Amino acid sequence: MEDTFDEIIRAISGARRIGVTSHARPDGDAVGSAVALGLILQGEGKEVVIVNCDPVPESLRFLPGAELIETPEKAGEFDLVIVLDSADKLRLGKGFWEALEGNELVINIDHHISNTGYADINYVDADSPATGQIVYQLASYSGWSVSPDTAQNLYAAISTDTGGFRYPSTSSETMRIAGELIEIGVDVGDINQRLYENYPRRRVEMLQYILEGMEISEDGRFASVSLPRIVSEQLNLQIGDTEGAIDTIRSIDSVIIAVLFEELSDGMIRVSSRSKNKHYSVGEICAEFGGGGHTLAAGARIAGPIETARVEFMSRVAVLMSSK
Repeated sequence: MEDTFDEIIRAISGARRIGVTSHARPDGDAVGSAVALGLILQGEGKEVVIVNCDPVPESLRFLPGAELIETPEKAGEFDLVIVLDSADKLRLGKGFWEALEGNELVINIDHHISNTGYADINYVDADSPATGQIVYQLASYSGWSVSPDTAQNLYAAISTDTGGFRYPSTSSETMRIAGELIEIGVDVGDINQRLYENYPRRRVEMLQYILEGMEISEDGRFASVSLPRIVSEQLNLQIGDTEGAIDTIRSIDSVIIAVLFEELSDGMIRVSSRSKNKHYSVGEICAEFGGGGHTLAAGARIAGPIETARVEFMSRVAVLMSSK
């Protein structure tokens, strides 16, 4: 976007107390990039508080430094706030800006093409597959030290947002950075087991439920599943349990677009969508419903009830699929 690493470095150099945050319902990139940048800046002698509106998902609590994340209410005031992996202010969670009101300067570092450029300094690289990759590039450019703990967070950030380095957004630069993180000290076997082979039973039961209710088009090219709030409560699902569930649907050989509808506690419906083909942009569809993201991975929050939301959204998917 408009601003540069040099501008970010100058702002950080002049800051005394820095808040580092990422979007609510944090995923691997949100947690990994925020903790990594927090640890890096602490190593540079800055007073840093890492903040998020929601708890760290159980599956990511093994990351060193994840326990440092505070709620906005406990964070206090900053003269600089760095927001990571959040395309707009709303993704930071209800009441976030009220809790941090009065902060002098905000930096926005992100990789979503739908980023609204809401900060004083905006660095958005839509070609990057993960914000964690941008954080590593910033550290390398600045000459900041990356410790083994920081490397583990960055590897988790990049790996989870690239589907384990499987998505088309994965580049040679991504693989080069992953290699450097391994050289710093990441144990690939251990971290992959923790990220991808360590699910609680309730998540498997959730997958069983949504698969039983899967709807797939007659031609097999698009499919959807839904998760009502009452089922989430019955299974005692926690934040992060549904991450990656959509990939199970996406993995069907004929399916190009897969969509998960999840009913939230406030009655809104969280839509997670994936596409296998750049000619069928789920980002465009989600934008029509007030959301956004990337061509192949995007999301939105729309009004319920859940089955009405499902019908409306999938009708738009059907139109897209029939047009090409």
